[in-house]
Amino acid sequence: MYSSRAGSGREAGIDAIARRLVRDEPALITSRDLWPGVRQGRGLGASVFIGDQVGIALFTPAMVGFHDHRMALLAEPGDAVVVRQRCPEFETYLSEHLGMRRVRFLEAHGADLAPVAKQCLSDPGLFKHLLEALEAAGSLTLYAYLVTGHLWHLAQALAAAAQLPVHVAGPSPRISRRVNDKLWFWDVAREIAGPDSVPPSAFAFGPAAAAGRIARLARTAAQVVVKVPDSAGAAGNIRFSAAQLEGLGIAEVRGQLEQRLRATGWDGRYPVLVGVWESGVEKSPSVQMWIPHTGEGQPEVLGVFEQLVHGNEGKFAGARFASLGSETEQALKNDAIRLGAMFQRAGYFGPCSLDAVLRKSHSGADQIHWIECNGRWSGVSIPLAAAGRLLGRRPEGIVVVQENLEAEASLDIAQQCKAVGDLLFRCGQSREGVILISPPHPGRASLNAMAVAGSQARAEKLMEEVFDRIRAGR
Repeated sequence: MYSSRAGSGREAGIDAIARRLVRDEPALITSRDLWPGVRQGRGLGASVFIGDQVGIALFTPAMVGFHDHRMALLAEPGDAVVVRQRCPEFETYLSEHLGMRRVRFLEAHGADLAPVAKQCLSDPGLFKHLLEALEAAGSLTLYAYLVTGHLWHLAQALAAAAQLPVHVAGPSPRISRRVNDKLWFWDVAREIAGPDSVPPSAFAFGPAAAAGRIARLARTAAQVVVKVPDSAGAAGNIRFSAAQLEGLGIAEVRGQLEQRLRATGWDGRYPVLVGVWESGVEKSPSVQMWIPHTGEGQPEVLGVFEQLVHGNEGKFAGARFASLGSETEQALKNDAIRLGAMFQRAGYFGPCSLDAVLRKSHSGADQIHWIECNGRWSGVSIPLAAAGRLLGRRPEGIVVVQENLEAEASLDIAQQCKAVGDLLFRCGQSREGVILISPPHPGRASLNAMAVAGSQARAEKLMEEVFDRIRAGR
């Protein structure tokens, strides 16, 4: 049974919060007057995909490796994909196995710390290629892993140069920043889903305040976590055990905190989030959603997944369709739709996923705590959308892995294809199989792939066989 925390007037609360946001921050809404020649949405011409993760706090080019290639799985003939560093082997795989033979890959400056969308605007060669694509197709839609002001400025510059329509398939910059900020999301979740819908937590606006909150929470909780609020993928998550803090003064706690935060690349900005690291967590569900324009329908739940996480920071390592009780799954969907409706009314458009944890309450019921919102594409939503495109329908079974294979030899794309062998999915021929999502991380044994099949059990079996083959060196 699901532990209910709903109060009366929640629907009215959605409208009230959305009205307050629009009143206090009118720039949340995408305005056609603010972005001449640019429209929010998806056009009929060609598309450009930018899968760059640089722009998320603490993410560097070296850290993200080839993950920007994931967005290529969404491209169709005539589209373009901009990556930091091209991987010809992966492009060959996409062509030969997934039928992507007329997709153009453009290379940005891999080591440049500037986001790729910004490089596309500042680099004359990249801009020229995109302008040519716009002029040839008559219109262009820009997709990005994370939509920022750089993407909107690029769209505006292209539209002005060609005098042709350009669309951005994502939210306005302001609402994009908001929904990806854990501090903002936890505040909103408390209002929409109830005061007990997030773990015990607080904001800290300076180092002394953060250290004090850590010390106070550690008196009653076994684990305390500090989070850089606008990062993702467990980057910037710092855990402290109560045992670690025993006997330490506030000054010592503060010193440890700042040292560990600096080691992540944190730039010193406050506030940070200080909360309880949940104990007794049984599952980490994620609700994948599509949020259309206001007036074009309600937010749609595309699937509820269980996430696999590793390490002290809870690093994402994969996902599969969730196996939950019907009441718990429906409660997750209900909360997600309400939160999505509030985002929609504040001007959000595009993919969105909401992450939670499940633990047992004192009564034995499932207790849902919302952890974060990913107002962008993600390591689950990209494979899910790609699987639907390649199969022509939503898969009945899917497993996504994003694993570091520490005990295995590093395999490049050709070697991974050889190892997986006849299990590889072939577009137009296969009804099930394994799809490589991105090249392995440079210099590291890793696998980013998904298995799709007619049942969840079959997809799980396919992925188990993949790991067996890789370990066997086939």
